[in-house]
Amino acid sequence: MITLDRPGVETTIREAALDAGSDGCLVCSSAYGPSKLPGLKCCTECGFITADMALSDDELSALYGEDYFHGNEYRNYVSEEVSLKDNFRRRLRTLHELIPDLRERRVFEIGCAYGFFLDEVKGDVAAASGIDISADATRYARDVKHVDAITGNYSDYVTPPGIGFVAMWDTIEHLPRPDLFIEKAAQDIDKGGYIAVTTGDIASLNARMRGKHWRMIHPPTHLHYFSVDTLSKLLDRHGFDVVHVSHPGNARDLRSILHFVLDLRLGWGGLYRRIAGWRIFNMSLSMNLFDIMFIVARRRDT
Repeated sequence: MITLDRPGVETTIREAALDAGSDGCLVCSSAYGPSKLPGLKCCTECGFITADMALSDDELSALYGEDYFHGNEYRNYVSEEVSLKDNFRRRLRTLHELIPDLRERRVFEIGCAYGFFLDEVKGDVAAASGIDISADATRYARDVKHVDAITGNYSDYVTPPGIGFVAMWDTIEHLPRPDLFIEKAAQDIDKGGYIAVTTGDIASLNARMRGKHWRMIHPPTHLHYFSVDTLSKLLDRHGFDVVHVSHPGNARDLRSILHFVLDLRLGWGGLYRRIAGWRIFNMSLSMNLFDIMFIVARRRDT
């Protein structure tokens, strides 16, 4: 359970909400049962899959320190700026088609990390800001990318008025209570505003074929495993209508892919370090296993 340290009535209400939803499915409030995937549990009603664990705020902050972006989850997040921005540009093309007045909207990013999306989008919208739990990441975003990024927990944050679009890029799977974040986003976004989410699709063919070996399954950093159906249900429950679903490809530099496969997955760190300096791994590769979903939803006016 997330523990909030801000005193007062709002904290009490938030803690009560957390306690009330802690035992039921985050999507439909039904009971969880066992999953065929080890270490996970599955909703008996809607099929939503989640890790059988809980994290405190301190544990969450420890997970997403500097090491997470430099050697743990990522080889070197900063070195992936070019490929990450390539992914953002592709999503922005889709968003401009779906939201003709996107340039006139205020954008807010939950989980802004090192500010690469905020840097990419800032010239395309009325204003862009974001929040992330990692102090190291937001410091870089402010000092190097010169974007409006703050350190903190979105659950506590008083969002400025006039938000017309919220982005959650590869973030929802990390959150102890993503349902509360979606609920808060629905309150923060103006009527008729939009939310966009990317995350792994556990119902995809690749995820089903790989089973427990699917690359996206690695708690405690990935806690939740949505399908298009369960994420759409969660969004609908909190007042959003899904207007776009796709499974786009993603660009990654080859050295990062090598680090993930050899060092993190196979434990062959020695081999990785021997060959990581080869220049061929400077290249970026775009591939699509159709197991990462991109969902855009519009907040209902009523």
